[in-house]
Amino acid sequence: MMKELRFALYATKKNIQSSAELRTSFLMNVVGMAINNTAFIILWVFFVKSVGVVGGWTAADIVGLQGFVALSYGIVFSIGMGIRKLPDYAATGAFDRFMLSPKNLLLRIATSSFNAAALGDVVFGLICLVIYGFLIHANLLQVLLMPMFVFLSAIIFLATCIAVFSTSFFFIESNAVTNGFFELFLTPALFHGGAFQGVLRFVFTFAVPSLLVGALPVEAVRDLSLSKLTLVGALALLWFVLSLKIFHYAVKKYESSNFMTFGN
Repeated sequence: MMKELRFALYATKKNIQSSAELRTSFLMNVVGMAINNTAFIILWVFFVKSVGVVGGWTAADIVGLQGFVALSYGIVFSIGMGIRKLPDYAATGAFDRFMLSPKNLLLRIATSSFNAAALGDVVFGLICLVIYGFLIHANLLQVLLMPMFVFLSAIIFLATCIAVFSTSFFFIESNAVTNGFFELFLTPALFHGGAFQGVLRFVFTFAVPSLLVGALPVEAVRDLSLSKLTLVGALALLWFVLSLKIFHYAVKKYESSNFMTFGN
């Protein structure tokens, strides 16, 4: 296990060093993504100011929501961008080289690619959570809960990505299908948490874990809710175990796409 983790850290380090060789491009990707994410906050803050409090959610909660989601997205895709490239690997036959590697298959795939722009999400998310803490006048317990929920949110985000992009082994035009599944998960995660009530809240908590990434962590920190902490923790473990089973089952369906041809 430790050897696998050391390999993951080594691969991540090399990926960052490779991307940072073009420093201007690297920094522009990071800063550009952080600026782009600011648009979501501006949009939703003006929405809250216009319609008032919805479902107990204020403008401060929107800042916290964007912080948790951006950090989860940034952590997963800065370290494990290779997971999102699974459809391309499966379609082009590039997946073959991972199967021949002596390293852990999923870990090798995840660390095969790096997204510099995702570091912008990490920076943006950290700033949002710091601001959120000030806006709600967070006490010590709330401050301690934030990194705990960042970890759980990242686990859920990672598990969902593994499950979603593993389905690429079942479809011919897998890019369109998996991207559609991913957007179905990500889009509600970025929306105003107070808008999800009743059946919608149940669906996007248990069937599609969108609210587990941002909305429920915000409410748990704000209300110091032990029940929501327990729920998010239990579902994070469940989704992670389920995603690994889906991945290993999907890999068995893979058929090598060998494009090598022989001339006369």
